[in-house]
Amino acid sequence: MKVYLGRAVSGELGPRSLEAIQLAHRALKEYGAAILAERVADPDYRPGFDRPELIAEMMHRELLEADAGCMEMTGRSTGVGFEAGWLLGRGRPVLALYDADMPPASAVVRFPPFDHCVPFGYHDLMEVGGAVTDFCRTIAAHAAYRAEG
Repeated sequence: MKVYLGRAVSGELGPRSLEAIQLAHRALKEYGAAILAERVADPDYRPGFDRPELIAEMMHRELLEADAGCMEMTGRSTGVGFEAGWLLGRGRPVLALYDADMPPASAVVRFPPFDHCVPFGYHDLMEVGGAVTDFCRTIAAHAAYRAEG
């Protein structure tokens, strides 16, 4: 399973967003998922290092490869919303993580209009890993069920 990792990069990052995406990254690795856009878990990653055309090219390739998405959506970011919407529009499941103590500005993150978008508000950062693992297990079980049927 290939999972696209996303968070606000050039927009407003939530106060615990980076830690949350790093914990999600760790849980995906432990689960054995292939991680796309793994650069967003790097605390030193900042926009502007690469040409915008290169970023768009990488994003396009990685989104096409993704079986699912795991997004930290506490902050304000057009990009992470675009990425989640792109995946959801193609029927790929998305785990939308957000800080429950500082809910995202958009109610769509907390109450998504798609069944295959799973919102998860964490109060404690230690809840993130379990939510990611549960999400991966659900996707794997669903894929196995479809393969049988």
